[in-house]
Amino acid sequence: MTQEFSWRRSRFKRIFFLCLFIFILFPILSIFLATIFGGLLALAESTAFLHGFLYVVSNLLGMANPLTDWVPTSGTGVVVVIDVYTAVAALISFGIMLNIVNLFAIPHSINKFIRRFTKNAVLVPTIALGLIIPILYTTICVIFGSILAAIEGWTISDGILYVIANILGLADPLTDIMPDTNGGKVVDIIISSIALGYIAMFADYVTTLNPSSYIRKHTRLLLIKLGAVGKSTTEVHALHLDIDDEVDVGLSGSFPIDQPVTSNDKVEHICAAGLPSG
Repeated sequence: MTQEFSWRRSRFKRIFFLCLFIFILFPILSIFLATIFGGLLALAESTAFLHGFLYVVSNLLGMANPLTDWVPTSGTGVVVVIDVYTAVAALISFGIMLNIVNLFAIPHSINKFIRRFTKNAVLVPTIALGLIIPILYTTICVIFGSILAAIEGWTISDGILYVIANILGLADPLTDIMPDTNGGKVVDIIISSIALGYIAMFADYVTTLNPSSYIRKHTRLLLIKLGAVGKSTTEVHALHLDIDDEVDVGLSGSFPIDQPVTSNDKVEHICAAGLPSG
C-alpha cells in the first residue's frame, strides 16, 4: 500500500510540475520578453507601451489573430533589430519548452498507457499521434475557448474556433473575432504560451521515439516480401546503413516503447557495426 501510494504521489508531482511550467512559467516568460522588446519598440516608435507590448507578444507567440492592429511605421533599423530579436526569442522559447517537456518523458508515459490495450508496435504510435494527442489538444481548446468566450461575451463555438486557430498558428484564422478586454488578452497570451507546450509534446514524441523510422523500415520489408519492390531498391541512410542490417542507429529490433534511446546506446550500436563512433 505504501509503495502504491508513493507511486501515485510521484505521478501527481510530475503532472503538477509539468502544468506549472506550461500554464504559469512559460506565460510569465512570454510576458517578460514582450515587456522588454515591446517597451523598446514603443520608445523607438514614440507610441504607447501597450501597442509595442501587444505587437511583440503577438509575434513572439505566433498568434493567428494578433492582439493589436498597430504595426511599426517608421521602418528604422531599431525596429528591424527588435523584430529580429523577437523572432530569435520565439525560437529560443520553443527550444526551452521542448527540452523541459522532454524531461517529463511524456511520450513514454503515453505509450505505456496505450500498451495496456495493445502491444502492437505500429498501433501504439498511431494511436498516440492520431488519437491521444489530438484529444488532449481538443480538451485544451474546449476549456480555454469556453473561458475566453465567457470573458469576452462570445459564443462557445467562436471561443473554441479562436483558440484552435491560435494554438495551431493558422495563417488563415477560423474566425475574425479577437479579445477586446484586458482579461481576455491575458487569457489569450496564456493560451498561446500553452500552444508551445502542445507543439513541443508532439515534437518530443516524434524525435524521441522516431516511429516513422520503424514504420518505414518494416513497411519496406513487407513490400519486399510481397514482391512490390526489390531488395536492390536504394535507401540512403545518414550512416549509409543497409535496411537489411540489424543496426539502425539505436532503433534496430522492436520499436522502443518503454525505454528511451540514449546517446550511449547509439554509439554502442554504431561501434558494433564497425563504424567510427565520431
